[in-house]
Amino acid sequence: MTEQTTSGKSARDGATVTAPELEPGREPELERELGPGETTAAAERTRVLAICRSNWEYRGIDDASVREMLAELSAHLEEAAAAGRSAQDVVGPDAKAFAATWARARTPLHRRVLRMAALTPFVLGSLLLLTHLIDRTLTLSIEAPRLAFYAVILVGTVAVEIKRGSLGFKGWLLVGGAGVAFAQIASSLFGDGSLLRLPLWVALLLMVPGLPYAYADTRARKTGAAAGVR
Repeated sequence: MTEQTTSGKSARDGATVTAPELEPGREPELERELGPGETTAAAERTRVLAICRSNWEYRGIDDASVREMLAELSAHLEEAAAAGRSAQDVVGPDAKAFAATWARARTPLHRRVLRMAALTPFVLGSLLLLTHLIDRTLTLSIEAPRLAFYAVILVGTVAVEIKRGSLGFKGWLLVGGAGVAFAQIASSLFGDGSLLRLPLWVALLLMVPGLPYAYADTRARKTGAAAGVR
C-alpha cells in the first residue's frame, strides 16, 4: 500500500516512473484496445484509399487534385468510422465505380472526350496487333466474325473503362465470352468471306494516341499493387 502511494505521488510530482514488466503471456494495453474489428476496419479504409488513388492516377487527374480528393475521402472515412460505420457505407459496394464517378465529376468534359478518343483506337489497335502476332502475318484478313468479335471487345472495354477505370481479369473473361458468341452469330449470318485486308502498320498507328494512357495505367497499377490493391 505504501509503495503504491509513493508511486502515485512521484507521478504527480513529475518524477519518472518505470513501467512494471508485463506478466508472461500478458499483452500490452494498446494491443488490447485495438480489437480485430478495428484493425479490419482500418485495413479496409486503407484499401479503399489505395483503390481510389490508383483509379484517379490512371484517369490522368493531376497530383494536386488527387491529394485533395484523397484528403477529403480520408476525412469522410474517419468520420464514418467514429460513427460506427464502415468504409463500404461511404463508397458503396464497388470502390472502383465510386472512384470513377468522382473522377468524372472532377474531370472536365473535353478531357474525358480526349481520353475516349485515344482509348478507343488503342484498344482496337491492340486487338489487331495481337491477331497479327497469332496469325504470324503482316497483312490481316478481316472477316465478319472477326469484325463482330472486335466490335464487342471494343464496346465492352470502353464501357467498363468509363464506369470503373479498369476491366480486370473477370471483366476480360466476360467481354471475351460475349465477343466469341457474337462472332459465332456473325459467322452463321454472313459467312467467313474476307471483307478487307489490313497491313500491320495500321494496327501500330491506331495504338499511338493511347500510348500515354497505357503508360499511366501501368504506373497506376504498380502503385496500387504496392499499396496492396488486388
